[in-house]
Amino acid sequence: MYKELSQYYDDIFPTGNAQLNFFRQLFTDNGVSRVLDVACGSGNYALEFARWGLNVVGIDYEQEMIKLAREKARKEGLAVDFHTGDMRKLDSLEGKFDAVVCIGNSLVHLLNDKDLLLALNQMKERLYYGGLLLIQTINYDRILKGNITQLPDIVNHQAGLVFTRHYEFRADGLINFITSLVKNGPNGSQECLGSGQVPLRPLTRKQLEESLVQANFQEIEVYGGFDRRPHSWDSQATVIKASRRRSCILSK
Repeated sequence: MYKELSQYYDDIFPTGNAQLNFFRQLFTDNGVSRVLDVACGSGNYALEFARWGLNVVGIDYEQEMIKLAREKARKEGLAVDFHTGDMRKLDSLEGKFDAVVCIGNSLVHLLNDKDLLLALNQMKERLYYGGLLLIQTINYDRILKGNITQLPDIVNHQAGLVFTRHYEFRADGLINFITSLVKNGPNGSQECLGSGQVPLRPLTRKQLEESLVQANFQEIEVYGGFDRRPHSWDSQATVIKASRRRSCILSK
């Protein structure tokens, strides 16, 4: 599904000011100089971090996304190191990072505890002791409690695009994420540019916090949005800040 969406990705998911403000404040407060963007998509946030003067590495599972990211970096002359890869296999990346970012509802593509813990442990191992992990997912406490199956359409009037999204609950506890992308044409005409379906695991706040503790993260803070509002069951998003547990022997 994401391969087919890649050429329209920036029109559907533009960079958000709330996200950028969140990252800039935390990076400044914590002296971040090197960032790993996991599931970086077409690289918009990684490129913005590079514009701030940070050393940035981005990784995404979809090769087409990484091609787009590399081309954008080339056009701007930004030295971002983009890789195609799996968030469960980050040990091929060189060096340590002050912060690891994983947003865009990416973690819920890991469909069992084993894969989730593997990915979190891989992110932890890429961090310096005391380094930051920043995560964002949809708030699935709200989705599950409200039995919500229809998400708001994402509409880009300038590009004439409408991205529809809905959920289909499954007996095994997973959710099918079903999407379609339509382009509006002249005289009310419409062209379907693609549709798709992928399984997701609706991770609750409790599941995320417990998994982070198991992966040896500490100082876990949970917000209801990138503006750091308090999290509740009906928040739209789950945004988490955590840090790699400090060692009494080793330090950055």
